[in-house]
Amino acid sequence: MSEVSGISASIMHAAIPKDVSSEGAGAVKGYRAALQFESMLLKQMLTEALPESANGGGLMGEGEEEGEGGNAMTADPTMTTLPETVAESVVGAGGLGLAKQMYTSFEGGTSIKGVAK
Repeated sequence: MSEVSGISASIMHAAIPKDVSSEGAGAVKGYRAALQFESMLLKQMLTEALPESANGGGLMGEGEEEGEGGNAMTADPTMTTLPETVAESVVGAGGLGLAKQMYTSFEGGTSIKGVAK
């Protein structure tokens, strides 16, 4: 993450639609905030959807305590970083479209191609 803004590199390097960038720095900042929310939402959804093991509900386990069959340290490192990696990759490639809709709704931005104002 960038120390200055707290926004990940994938969001900082994500393509900003021309309609948004033409509205100025404030619009770009608002759009990046929407991308950051989309990334966090996608990461949370993936974390909940992917099982930790055959026993389990989610990457951190469902109802597992340290003495009851393991903890987060015993989880496969690949699986624990997968949601964040996928979320950042998707958002870095333009996202799922949620950021565009949020930007248009909250910022009152211009209509972006494929998203009604």
